[in-house]
Amino acid sequence: MPTQKGYLVLADISGYTFFLAKTELEHANIALSHLLEAIIEKMGSVLTISKLEGDAVFAYVEESKLPNGESLLALIDQTYLAFRDQAETLHRETTCSCKACQEIPTLDLKFMVHHGDFMVQQVAGIKDLLGSDVNLVHRLLKNGVTESTGWRGYVLFTLQGLEHIQADKESFIQQSESYEHLGKVETYVMDLHARYKTMKAL
Repeated sequence: MPTQKGYLVLADISGYTFFLAKTELEHANIALSHLLEAIIEKMGSVLTISKLEGDAVFAYVEESKLPNGESLLALIDQTYLAFRDQAETLHRETTCSCKACQEIPTLDLKFMVHHGDFMVQQVAGIKDLLGSDVNLVHRLLKNGVTESTGWRGYVLFTLQGLEHIQADKESFIQQSESYEHLGKVETYVMDLHARYKTMKAL
């Protein structure tokens, strides 16, 4: 298969591991299903959903199919808005007093965004993405953003990702991460919860 260039996006539900360990499994999984559906519905309108990875959604788009890179940040805003609204609706409308249903608002959503090369491989009817850049966007989940900022809902762009959407770097906090075999990665981070509150106030 030919190598493609484009955007790689990983949306991951923050706090789900702790949420799952401390709450009732059946209702926790029901909540997860609703939240993942909200994420997939929004992201899938622009991106190709590659696969579900537990509490995360991995998606991509070839760069020629997204000529206006700035629309990617708008899509992330819309996806975060849909996620937060769904979480609040599930909590507000439930009549269940179990810990899982009551703890839904503690969940948050973070995005890792990178621009690079990837290859779509199909084996036995199953498609998967391959490449060093695919590995990188997954490694980005292990970062120091929450420790340094306190944010649990955020978007993290690599330098390559941010430069390709031509966004203003002044709106982001610059950081760096380092990974074995991949080296130092320059990153740019934005608080999505603050943007959510602004959007809801409009």
